[in-house]
Amino acid sequence: MGRNNKNNKREIYKPFVTDEEDNGIHMRINVARDDLLKALSVVGSVVERRQAKPILTHILLTAGDGEIVLTGTDLELEVVARCPAEVQEPGKVTVPGRKFLDIVRTLPAESQLRCQMEGGRFRVAMGKSRFQLATLPVEDFPNLMDIQWDMTFLMARADLRRAIEKTQFCMAQQDVRYYLNGVMLEMSGRALRAVAADGHRLALCAAEMGSEISGERQVIVPRKAVAEMGRFLGDGSVPVEVGLSANHIRVSQDNLVFVSKLVDGRFPDYHRVIPQTVKHEVALPRGPILEMLGRVGVVSTEKFRGIRLRFQGNILAASATNTDRDEAWEELELTGPVPELEIGFNVTYLVEAISALEEDEFMFGWNDSNGGVRLKAGKSGDDQVYVVMPVRL
Repeated sequence: MGRNNKNNKREIYKPFVTDEEDNGIHMRINVARDDLLKALSVVGSVVERRQAKPILTHILLTAGDGEIVLTGTDLELEVVARCPAEVQEPGKVTVPGRKFLDIVRTLPAESQLRCQMEGGRFRVAMGKSRFQLATLPVEDFPNLMDIQWDMTFLMARADLRRAIEKTQFCMAQQDVRYYLNGVMLEMSGRALRAVAADGHRLALCAAEMGSEISGERQVIVPRKAVAEMGRFLGDGSVPVEVGLSANHIRVSQDNLVFVSKLVDGRFPDYHRVIPQTVKHEVALPRGPILEMLGRVGVVSTEKFRGIRLRFQGNILAASATNTDRDEAWEELELTGPVPELEIGFNVTYLVEAISALEEDEFMFGWNDSNGGVRLKAGKSGDDQVYVVMPVRL
């Protein structure tokens, strides 16, 4: 009963070896936690915890030349981030992406991490904290970077991000018309136009590129890539380099590289959807209209979201009902008389388009109650254009 277990204790974590020792170590680095977290947060966004292929849950970490390079991919997207580090022994390793991100996130700010690869395990140490992570063979990690880029141009990152943000809400979701499940980018000369449509509405936002291209080019960036690109670009006016190949798009900025496959298809002729001329057009106050639509839209049915607008004299009235026989009605006095019109919309589509416009006043133009209405900013003209199709109420 007085058995001594002192010598039977199992060592749950083997201490890091010293610089004088060599026990099969293939990589050793020291890195600032904050720098690593910043890079991991970008790369980790494309890595899922569960994948059909286990290697896709991992991040490729390459150490050498005073930095580490982190790569994450899901075969459709690839994100690469560079991070300064003290590289004592260069090498490559794949580590579970989300788990590694969670570990680094929980460690104290401004701390220094010691990482090394030994015996097929990736070890992370900070103070008295120790972690061991399983790895997978580096040669199994896919690579999207070996691509020939046949066109490149520069563009302010804020302008590219704005063009995407002002159109992405109009993308289709899992539409059988696969070419609508993304944002189309059209480049010509120094002009870039981002266009998205889902069959019920269309958004266009134009921007100027920092360099000129010859000819014209159209590509369709898939839905998931659009969402990731918006986060990837961040703020600021520092130019990014955009590269295009037959099947991929690449965006490079600072120490980050974003690569995505393109949708293989032809986007519809958006010029045919946007009314080039309208018979009637009225200037409306953006803020009061959004407030009115928000209040009246409360009683619209959850699935249909229908709302009726009626222009008569100098009054714009909005009304909605639902299957419970609830009703809402509100009037807004305009500055002058407008042509008479009664038309129905999905209120969500209308609110999202008006919200995306950046001026206090916008233009509401139409030809008849059966065609789509054209929404434009009051002064900036064709920089932003939205088309919302009517619905029957």
